[in-house]
Amino acid sequence: MTERAPILPLTPNPLLKRMRRRPIPARARKWLNAEGSLTRRLKAVCDTVHIQILHQRQAALWPLEKKALSRQRHQQGGATHVRTVLQWCGEPDTAFPGVFARSAVLAPQARLSWGSLRGLGNRPLAHLLFVAPGIRRTPLFYQYDPPHAPETRHVLRQWQQQAGAHADRLPQRGIWRRYSVFLHRGAPLIVTEWFAPEVLDWPIDHRKLTPIRRLQPRIQKQQHRRA
Repeated sequence: MTERAPILPLTPNPLLKRMRRRPIPARARKWLNAEGSLTRRLKAVCDTVHIQILHQRQAALWPLEKKALSRQRHQQGGATHVRTVLQWCGEPDTAFPGVFARSAVLAPQARLSWGSLRGLGNRPLAHLLFVAPGIRRTPLFYQYDPPHAPETRHVLRQWQQQAGAHADRLPQRGIWRRYSVFLHRGAPLIVTEWFAPEVLDWPIDHRKLTPIRRLQPRIQKQQHRRA
């Protein structure tokens, strides 16, 4: 069966369209448009990346997530599986939370097509998305979220609560984010990533890009049993 691409907001509302025309430095554009694993690129700059799980539970979907997962207006209820993490960049004594990330999938698919998602623990999602067979990524989109937007306030509040002494290195107003949808057996999973300003200014040394580690055999076997 041919996989049906999810519906994404290809024509943004006028406000977001104006925001997207904000000047973007070349380095920032490279981060926002970069294909492949974001964790892998972070490691090429700061060597060590630690994943802190903030939430992994049922949660309400945001408007963009509803569109990406093809949830109709009359389907507001129903279980979802949302994973929210921080990516800490650097050694423990100097690390700061450079990226705030959120992934969302409908709960039935979190038990079926995306069953390995629940077993990731504090490993990067890239260990599943860019190694497991049969997963396809749709094009990347990016946008600037204004400071008064509800999602911006929600993200900044959680981000700042965890940042501690590094709070001044986080976005103080709006935030650049990017998002894309991954398809596995026709089931969509949307991943959204928000960037601290200095991360978007980091140069990337492609010589330092390391291969993504494969999933643990336990996770791979779990996938095969559900195939």
